[in-house]
Amino acid sequence: MHMLRTSTLHQSITSALGLALLAFCLRLIIIPLTSGLDYDITSYHIQAQSVFSHQNIYLLTNRYPYPPVWIWWTALAQWASTLTLLPFVWFIKIPALLGDCLIVVLLRRCQGVGAALFYAANPVSILVTAGQGQFDGLVIALVVLAWACWRSTRASGPYWAALALGGAIALKGYPILLLPALLAPLPSNRQRWRAAALALTPLLLSIVIYSAFFGLEGAMITHVLIYNSPLNFGWALYIPFLMNILWPAGFPVVMLALAVITRVIILLMVYRLPVRRPGWPLERHWLVVLLGLYVLAPGVSAQYLLWTLPFLAMLDIPWGWRYTLCSALVMWVFYVAVYPGATPWGSNLRNFHPALWFPGFVALNLVWWLFCLLLWRRWLRPEQQIPGKQERQSLAARDQMQATTAP
Repeated sequence: MHMLRTSTLHQSITSALGLALLAFCLRLIIIPLTSGLDYDITSYHIQAQSVFSHQNIYLLTNRYPYPPVWIWWTALAQWASTLTLLPFVWFIKIPALLGDCLIVVLLRRCQGVGAALFYAANPVSILVTAGQGQFDGLVIALVVLAWACWRSTRASGPYWAALALGGAIALKGYPILLLPALLAPLPSNRQRWRAAALALTPLLLSIVIYSAFFGLEGAMITHVLIYNSPLNFGWALYIPFLMNILWPAGFPVVMLALAVITRVIILLMVYRLPVRRPGWPLERHWLVVLLGLYVLAPGVSAQYLLWTLPFLAMLDIPWGWRYTLCSALVMWVFYVAVYPGATPWGSNLRNFHPALWFPGFVALNLVWWLFCLLLWRRWLRPEQQIPGKQERQSLAARDQMQATTAP
């Protein structure tokens, strides 16, 4: 009887619901201990106020570099905060919190307990969602949902996958870089065009709805297209230091040239990779693209470090934990040094030898970037050099068969 109860308890804890509840509780503990990343939370307030004052956010400020979807939640969070007298920042974190739980459920059902537990207890995800207050957990949840639809055996799977990925694109523009790898395996151009149209439908619908209330403005497009992430992580963090030594007046020119070159390389990678590696499963394509962004992008924000977690859970959990250790450490030091409200007791920690935190972050960022470069090169290697070759070959064959049978 005791063994039966123990077995039942274990099954309950490791079920999709149990692991989602674990993810929910771990994040819920952190939310009251943090006030979020100051710049982001202030931006959310501005966005919410634009709705109540009936002003087009794209004309009011440049602090909304997203398609017009998230802004509706900022207004709802502001209304709920005023109504309940609970902190605005608590409400703003709810969508990403639910997104993290959805990722855990999908990983548990499609990959097993290990993958779901990896994400549920991952400190990088916890820091971004519950500490910083960014909503990339919700965006990536829709990306993982697209992957789950893609790997289903239904003939309509690719189209549901495109629609789910379209939801992610409508929240933040960057998931559009994942679209070519989803379209490439489809057997005909007609099916690719149909899937591409579905992927863009949520974005176009969001623009139509927002424009009906606030007017159609060109800034709605330009703010999203020309957005540059701050130089928080990655190689670009060191360019100002080097230029101050070598050529102070040339910093704008050099930075612009490097930004253009790296963006061109990223686009070439996005569109050529599905052609050069058609046998790879979809999750590997997406992991390589996202790791490439870490390595190449001229600006990387802290929340970006969450993007690769579900795909590392699918493909290589041991290396995923190595990535987690490196990323969580550099994120935590960054938060304490620059935005202490994004981590528990951040202000108290920053007051402890305040002069050491930012130099420590600069050093750790280089370690993180080099590790991402190593991980990127690892997953760019030929298939036979990657552990678990047979399993991933079977996944690739399954994806090809599913794509071929699509109507």
